[in-house]
Amino acid sequence: MLCKTLDLPISFYFLPGGHVEHGESVETSLLRELIEETGAHCKIKRFLGCLEYSFEPGHSSICHNHEYNFIFEAESESLKIENKIPQLEAHIELIWVPLHQISEIDFRAEPLRELVPQWLKYPASDVFRSVMI
Repeated sequence: MLCKTLDLPISFYFLPGGHVEHGESVETSLLRELIEETGAHCKIKRFLGCLEYSFEPGHSSICHNHEYNFIFEAESESLKIENKIPQLEAHIELIWVPLHQISEIDFRAEPLRELVPQWLKYPASDVFRSVMI
């Protein structure tokens, strides 16, 4: 499941999730964000990896971003590929994208195009990556 931007001049795809709030673990943050974005209660299956990533967002209000992406595999009884995902936020569309297609779409952060399939196929292999501008 990926998020697709709806409120930007150029649409792109990204993994569900968001910012960690003060006092929150990354796992708790992910579960909260999944409820906010899908209405579904999820369970974390496993940690896949972490990407440290910096980039220039392409607009003048921010010169660059530096982020840490903690990637987990999660599951839910109510989120199944054969079902349409509820759209709870106006600025994103949640859609099912086959894993083999993420290299063909504008999936961000770009290094995740290679890393997510690798982490899913080979657990605990190369679980940290740093890509700096």
